[in-house]
Amino acid sequence: MTTNYPIPPKAPNEIYTDSQWQAIYDQGTNLLVSASAGSGKTAVLVRRVIEKIKRQKLSVDQLLVVTFTEAAATEMKERVQTALQEAINEETDQELKNHFAHQLTLLPTANISTLHSFCSKVIQRFFYLIDLDPSYRMLTDDTEMILLKEDVWDELRETFYEENQEIFYRLTENFSNDRSDSGLEDLILSMYEFARANPNPFQWLDGLVENYRVKDLAVSELYQQSIRPQVLDKLHEIDQMYHWLISTSQGAEELQKITELGQNEQARIQQIEQELLADRLSDVFTLFKEFNFPTYPSPRKKEIKELYGDVIAEGKAYRDQAKKELLKIKEMYFAVSPEEQVERLQAALPIVEELVRVEKRFIEEYSAKKREKGMLDFNDLEHFTLQILQTEINGDRPAENYYRKRFAEILVDEYQDINQLQETVLRQLSREKPGNLFMVGDVKQSIYGFRLADPTLFIQKYHDFSEEHGGRRIILAENFRSRKEVLDFTNLIFTQLMDPTVGQIEYDEQAELINGFTNFPDTDTFAPELLIYQKDGDVPEWIEDKSMGEIFMTAMKIRQLIDQKFEIYDKEQKEMRAVRYEDIVLLIPTRSNNLTILEVFKQLGIPLAVNDTQNYFQSTELRIMIALLQIIDNPYQDIPLAAVLRSPIVGLQEEELAQIRLALPQKEYYQAVKRYLQDNENQTAKKLAAFMSQLNEWREFARRESLADLLVKIYNETAYLDYVLGMPAGQQRHANLLALIERAKDYERSSFRGLYQFIRFIEKMQEKDKDLGEPPIEETRDAVRVMTIHGSKGLEFPIVFLMDMSKSFNLQDTRRNYVFDERLGLGVKLLTPDTRIRQDTLLFQTVKQKNLNKLLSEEMRKLYVALTRAEQKLFLVGSYENEEATYKTWSKGALNEKIVLDAGLRSGQKDSFFDWVGLTLFRHPIMENYQKDYQINRLPSLKQHPAVFKLNFIEPQTIAEAVQTYLPAVKTLDIPQGAINIQSLKQRLSFKYPYPEATKTTSYQSVSELKRLYDDPDNQENIPLTPSQPNYRFTESELGEPKFLGTKKELSAAEIGTATHLVMQLLPLTEIPQRNTIENLIEELLLRQTLTSEIAEKISIDSILQFFDSPFGRYLVQHANHLYREEPFAMLLPADQLFSDYQNQDEILIHGIIDGYLEFDDKIILYDLKTDYYTPQKEQQLINRYRGQLYLYKDALEKAKQKPVEAVYLIFLRANQTINLLKTS
Repeated sequence: MTTNYPIPPKAPNEIYTDSQWQAIYDQGTNLLVSASAGSGKTAVLVRRVIEKIKRQKLSVDQLLVVTFTEAAATEMKERVQTALQEAINEETDQELKNHFAHQLTLLPTANISTLHSFCSKVIQRFFYLIDLDPSYRMLTDDTEMILLKEDVWDELRETFYEENQEIFYRLTENFSNDRSDSGLEDLILSMYEFARANPNPFQWLDGLVENYRVKDLAVSELYQQSIRPQVLDKLHEIDQMYHWLISTSQGAEELQKITELGQNEQARIQQIEQELLADRLSDVFTLFKEFNFPTYPSPRKKEIKELYGDVIAEGKAYRDQAKKELLKIKEMYFAVSPEEQVERLQAALPIVEELVRVEKRFIEEYSAKKREKGMLDFNDLEHFTLQILQTEINGDRPAENYYRKRFAEILVDEYQDINQLQETVLRQLSREKPGNLFMVGDVKQSIYGFRLADPTLFIQKYHDFSEEHGGRRIILAENFRSRKEVLDFTNLIFTQLMDPTVGQIEYDEQAELINGFTNFPDTDTFAPELLIYQKDGDVPEWIEDKSMGEIFMTAMKIRQLIDQKFEIYDKEQKEMRAVRYEDIVLLIPTRSNNLTILEVFKQLGIPLAVNDTQNYFQSTELRIMIALLQIIDNPYQDIPLAAVLRSPIVGLQEEELAQIRLALPQKEYYQAVKRYLQDNENQTAKKLAAFMSQLNEWREFARRESLADLLVKIYNETAYLDYVLGMPAGQQRHANLLALIERAKDYERSSFRGLYQFIRFIEKMQEKDKDLGEPPIEETRDAVRVMTIHGSKGLEFPIVFLMDMSKSFNLQDTRRNYVFDERLGLGVKLLTPDTRIRQDTLLFQTVKQKNLNKLLSEEMRKLYVALTRAEQKLFLVGSYENEEATYKTWSKGALNEKIVLDAGLRSGQKDSFFDWVGLTLFRHPIMENYQKDYQINRLPSLKQHPAVFKLNFIEPQTIAEAVQTYLPAVKTLDIPQGAINIQSLKQRLSFKYPYPEATKTTSYQSVSELKRLYDDPDNQENIPLTPSQPNYRFTESELGEPKFLGTKKELSAAEIGTATHLVMQLLPLTEIPQRNTIENLIEELLLRQTLTSEIAEKISIDSILQFFDSPFGRYLVQHANHLYREEPFAMLLPADQLFSDYQNQDEILIHGIIDGYLEFDDKIILYDLKTDYYTPQKEQQLINRYRGQLYLYKDALEKAKQKPVEAVYLIFLRANQTINLLKTS
């Protein structure tokens, strides 16, 4: 389509590919960009935004950019800001310069955000259209949301019980068990999420009953649109298997019986197909019922077996697979007659109708409760926005028209992860002709099904737009992230695994990854490797299970990479270098093994950074603390009380707990504790008495004070915070305990109060197997990182270990009494009143099978995400019993005649990533040595496939030997035979270290610490650096007071100074900064939550403006291209230059951050900004305070740059005073 802005010709030196170029400039219709992993989609998005601003003179507020996360939105703004700043520097046209500069001022408030954030703006602008109170509070805390839903349901359930209707009792009974009615509650809450993900929840709920109103199954929508197509596809696959069976044996007279068996069973399959096409379901049921499988013929003559053994085995494999698939169809759809299927559906109809009625009431009551409390949740934002956009006044839709006129284009990132409701909102915002939606994503990376993302929305447009129905499709297939070895390996796997049946999209030539980064050096060390732990060897007792064996095997491999200085390519330095720990990432499917990883890696001396060790409330330290809160609330709880007494807080042993129990065996444990105290005065009783006194004090405190203050008091009095620091993952545990205080504060800011309610919330989370994420801890050290596959999405790492690949997929969602689907609706099991047996309804089986395919498809896409995180080297870690068991599992697809493996091989409920990968690798020529014992179809496309890989089978004994090598050596002291020299021993024991002052300083000092040491203003060259007096303050044992223990409320000068430095660091210096530029920057930092409003208010904008109006400030702007700001440095100095009492030859590492310097060809000008209060009377005192610090900076720069520092400026911002220290006496 011709547009006003055709795609410009691409210059020869452009870095963008042709498809990227088209994605940047194409327009005039809706566009879908299918961007494979590592294809540069973010760069394309940013460039498209810039070109809209540049070529079309659009303003940034005429664009809506929707991102999946707030972090992505922030990154997008930062990239656009950088691109605009570069455009200003490069542009010669002053009008365009001014246009770009104006866009920078608009950027902080531009609509580059998540859809939720944008919806909030819509509501704030047009709330009056739907009579919504604009002073709502966002319900963002899971604590409050869950408790609120629980309370609404508890009240509503009581109302229904009081109505005393039999149908409600039947409903409750159908989804609950003998112990509780929580099953119905779980269903109501799950159903709420599904309903609210639809544009019209009540309409979706009403549609749930339609598939149960069936009279003739053969003409029903359920059968015609869902069951029949699925069964016909499966029968066609089975028919093909029999075709292969017959072709293997046909023509050989000795195998005539096998041929006849195949022909007979194939004929019956074809008969079933004909009856299905004619919709004669009773006949289909009869054919399935009468279908039997005779024993597979096996020739008895030895010579026939020797001659045709391989053919017989191949044919049997086809027949076994066909039999398995046919029985599966029978079990799902034809286990009972069509008439009985209809009866079950009709029997379930009143229960489903009642369920819909109850669900609607719940939605109404929950909405009313939120209105009453003046709250909205994220889902409300989207629904109210849709309602606003669809509201008509006099036949006009004012909000919809406003946004359709305002936005020239709507750009949507991660489009594969949106749901039906979000799609409808975007459709209402966008124009119909010409379309102005620009959607970017990769359906192969859609892994958020648990958030109800609907990848079929992307898939439908992918197919429609290929023929330009409603838009155009652009494919970005070039990968600029990974080595060719990683890409070929990934293509080999997914060419055989992914198709519309499992994966939901064809992995064809257009989907294959193409190598786009050709700068990696050629070397043969980067072939992906499979590390396979063999479980049946002689296993040391310290390898507790296969997971631990896999972890030891991984740790061993990492130590080898580090110790052997395995080289990777550094993209920044553009050269090969030795691998570091920080280059390595372990990707995990779940967090269940993280504590084991921590322990094993600690033993082998491998530094590890784990932000999410395990589920927050399931961590040991939190479980102990929750148990303590439970007994503070009510001590008459046996298990929590025993847990606390056994914990480090009290420290009783199991034998002591048993003795306490014997004091009063039949009563509550709390009563037994009190009796034990009455009857005993031993050491156990003393510990108990001390704890009981403390417990009573805490209980009294809890009645008066806040929950957060209670936790602070507990931490203070038990030293439990200090204790957990010594445990594995101590920093994370410490952070977890501190975060509990923040959780408590958040909870108490909600509409709920009290210790009991807080405990109730946690218990509900644990009951429902839900949890909160662990608080992140800052990790900047050189360490191996561990993260989930979901957490790694969008990231890339030089070396990736994909862990736990033998773990079976989690298909729990298909094992409940109900299943949901966005289109088919709700499938339920039916509890029969007489037999009390739950029967599958036909709809339940249909939805369950569809959900199984969706879950397996998502697992397949998770595998794709995991493999494509690797830049250079990929390790796949798993285990089998032994080598023979490995090949037996992997050879199941060896006879497959198509490149894509049969769906049955890819949809087993006990499958794992390793099973899938092995099936695809086994047919490759590299496996030739292992294929000799198996029949295999050697497909030409696989025979010539360029993928390379290695298999490493590792036995437990190999691991044991390696571990002994890597474990720290234990030094033993050989004591000579004969008498011990007592005098010598006394001398050793009374030995005094000759350099005691060295024990009072740390070998790592920051300049901000050392600046307090200097008092010699005349010592301008700073050699030696003389301290004013002995200083023993700068030791590692000296820790600041934790924030939560402090009472300080006012902002410190240091906090204000740090914030001012941040603004000075980030301020664009393309011209003299103006007030609005500084204000916009501060506002953006507030939006990013980099600054708090309290600190932002204290930043003196006037001082900053004053500085840039000074001669030196203007000089900085004029030479901004020579300017370096906030530059870190490190330098080794002899210890005796810093501390006069040092007598030895130790060195101390000095580190710091230089505020700024200008670097020219022949000189350097150094400056340091201070926000201190300045007066002429204090000038010399301030100079004395900072001279040593700045001379350290000067010394470091001169050594690093090999240039003289010509001037050292000390700048006092508030007083606008600039002093050159090199010209002061």
